[in-house]
Amino acid sequence: MITKSTYDFSGKVILIVEDTETSNRFYNAALSRTNATLLWAINGDEALKKADENPNIDAILLDLNLPGISGFEVLKVIREKNKEVSIIVQTAYVLSGEEATCFDLGASDFITKPIMLDHLLGTLNKHLTK
Repeated sequence: MITKSTYDFSGKVILIVEDTETSNRFYNAALSRTNATLLWAINGDEALKKADENPNIDAILLDLNLPGISGFEVLKVIREKNKEVSIIVQTAYVLSGEEATCFDLGASDFITKPIMLDHLLGTLNKHLTK
């Protein structure tokens, strides 16, 4: 069982870019115990705005399948402006070449849905404690 003391991301800011309520509930439940500050965006436009307004973001959990601006475009724009932030792409629909495309655009990591809690927290830990 994951406990609060297992992953402590105090002082870290995570932007979650996800348009489904179910996924947002999962992230809230999974990450509320880590002491990270959580920011939320439900589409690409909102994600770009939040990223611009919060240069102290340490990690971004970015869904590829977003209304409006695609996750690919969000990844590209954010990476052009911020070379340091960890961008962890997450998606349920992995098509041939998508993962490679994400890394070519500057993704730091790539995880597929359904996301396992241990994998999510381990991936964030890898990027937030580097």
